[in-house]
Amino acid sequence: MTTANKALGGPKLWLEALRTVPQVDTSEVDPLSRWLILGRVSVVVMSAISAVIGGLLAARDDVFDLPLLILVAVGLVLAHTGSNLVNDFWDYRHGIDSPDSPRVNYGPHPFSGEGNSLREFLLVTAFVLSAAAAIGVYLVAAAGAGVLAFALTGALLLMFYSGGPFPLKYIGLGEIAVFVIWGPLMIGGTYYVMAEELPGWVLLASIPYGLGVTTVLFGKHLDKLDFDASKGIRTMPIVLGESVARYVTIALSVLMYISTAALVVWEGMWALVLVVGALPLLALVVRFYRRPKPKRPPEGYRGWPLWFVGVAFIHNRRFGMLFVAGLALQLAVDAIV
Repeated sequence: MTTANKALGGPKLWLEALRTVPQVDTSEVDPLSRWLILGRVSVVVMSAISAVIGGLLAARDDVFDLPLLILVAVGLVLAHTGSNLVNDFWDYRHGIDSPDSPRVNYGPHPFSGEGNSLREFLLVTAFVLSAAAAIGVYLVAAAGAGVLAFALTGALLLMFYSGGPFPLKYIGLGEIAVFVIWGPLMIGGTYYVMAEELPGWVLLASIPYGLGVTTVLFGKHLDKLDFDASKGIRTMPIVLGESVARYVTIALSVLMYISTAALVVWEGMWALVLVVGALPLLALVVRFYRRPKPKRPPEGYRGWPLWFVGVAFIHNRRFGMLFVAGLALQLAVDAIV
């Protein structure tokens, strides 16, 4: 890990932290950079995309409310960030995030290295989660008690992903929880905040991106397979077996397009064909996942010990952006025609 210097602080590092997990000494960077990195906000973009999808679906039914969408998106981003921090805390307390763990090796950890303060961690985490909770309370007051079901279910799944007496990740339920959260709960919940109802077609529209986020988690857990097995953690890839889990990830990636095609046919949302622009990355996913992870990184490879998760993340990011673009284009066409 390289040591950060003053030139890396400020907006330049903030933007880098939004794109990736910078390999820096977080004790030597400015506070905002430190917690953007430790909160792993580079993956929080997935929550923002879910919110935007839900908002665009609401716009299609003429119930769009920009201030509510902004509040929902900020609340989801804060909840996701807080969940990342809480999960790091529990994995550290459970002895999972040890110095030799993939999590500590692929990016800075709140409890690894020097200069990390438990008090600061608790204050920042409490602030982030309190802000998310405050937004949730406002949304319940603004849109009705039905929002509470989405908020509480999502909060419980996020908080008990790595925590509590039976952490979902440890018993093979983490992948299912992630699909439910980033699909029906986030996308459907965003729509519900504006429409105060949840039609079946919106649930269908939440499936493609929910599957995409799930493939990212499959990739992450495949990368950590041997380490997790040694710690007694039974993630879905461990339950299924390495080979089966790789092909399940390929199947889920293909289902992203099949479920989108179903939405195109059912709702006549032809602009969603834009997602075919992500097919070259789907081909890359298939190429990576057809073979086991190599014993050592190829020459010049960056990101080791991660192998599977990177290509899944990039594929899902492009798919999500094109899905959003397709929804926006469909709205524009419908407004003109």
